[in-house]
Amino acid sequence: EGDQLVDLDSQLAEMAALRDEGKIGGIGLSNVSLDQLRQAIPAGIACVQNAYSLLDRSGEALLALCAEHGIAWVPFFPLGSAFPGAAKVTEHPAVLAAADALRCTPAQVGLAWLLHHDPRVLLIPGTASLVHLEENMAVARLSLDSNTAATLDTLGPA
Repeated sequence: EGDQLVDLDSQLAEMAALRDEGKIGGIGLSNVSLDQLRQAIPAGIACVQNAYSLLDRSGEALLALCAEHGIAWVPFFPLGSAFPGAAKVTEHPAVLAAADALRCTPAQVGLAWLLHHDPRVLLIPGTASLVHLEENMAVARLSLDSNTAATLDTLGPA
C-alpha cells in the first residue's frame, strides 16, 4: 500500500533476474487472477497456487491456462477451508459414499480427485500427525473408478 506498492511487471522482472542468476529455481505465483496469470506468463511461471478443491472449482479457467502453458497447479485448501461457511470436501455426502465404497477416508477421496482431475496438480495438504501424513501419501495409489470419478466431477460450482 502507499509507497510500498510494487506493480506486477516490476515484481516479475526482479524474480526473473533472480532466476537467471541461479538464486531461485523458478517463479511461482499465489492467489492470482486470470488476468494476472496472463500478464505473468511471458516471465516463465513454474507454478500457480490458488484455492481449489472438489467443491470449489472457481479456478477452473486458471487451471486450464496453466495446462495450456505447462504450468504446475498447487491447490490450497484442497479439502475446503476451515473458515466459517466454506464447504468442506470431507463432509459432502457423495464424498462420504465414495470413501465408504473405496474403503478409504473422505480426505483421501478429495485428494485423489484432485490428482485424477489434472496431471499437473501438486498436492501439499497440511497435516499435524504421522497417521495423516501416511494417509495423504497413500492417495498416490488410490484409483477412482469411472463411476466414482464421474459422480465427483458433477460436484461443486464450476
